[in-house]
Amino acid sequence: MLVVAMPLRHLEAARVECERTGVATLPAGGPGQLGDAPPGITVLVIATEAGEAEVPAATWRGVLEEHVPHEPGDPLPSGLPGTWVEEHARPEAGVASEDERGEAPDDDEDEDDEDPDAVGPQTFFRVRELAPSPRDRWVPANELVPKQQRGGRTFLPRTPRLVTLID
Repeated sequence: MLVVAMPLRHLEAARVECERTGVATLPAGGPGQLGDAPPGITVLVIATEAGEAEVPAATWRGVLEEHVPHEPGDPLPSGLPGTWVEEHARPEAGVASEDERGEAPDDDEDEDDEDPDAVGPQTFFRVRELAPSPRDRWVPANELVPKQQRGGRTFLPRTPRLVTLID
């Protein structure tokens, strides 16, 4: 399974696009392990910035269609949530934003060079069947990554990460 975290407002906007066209394009923050994920794999999404509805679990899911090639400065791919496009608009055409160049501020105090969530140039992927999961299909964060590997912190991957559910 592939797991990502994304603000709820972007998920809700992407769901509308997915219902309208059959697919939605999602921002990945950086490449992470997206290149290792085969089409058809389940994408688990942890909704962030969800207010009182936020829980430490993957509460949304979809199915990976494809990685969307993108270089900093390229036009943004079609099908992105309008909320994301509004928040990440470029100052001028053909100029890559800090977000696209992977220059987003690093709020992680851990200087581990092998961080699989290291943010790089903005990456995108397409999903189908994006929707909130029924409550009995939510996947708690501790089933995605053991507490010891998270350092006791909430698991919010900044880039796509492949996981195997813990029994």
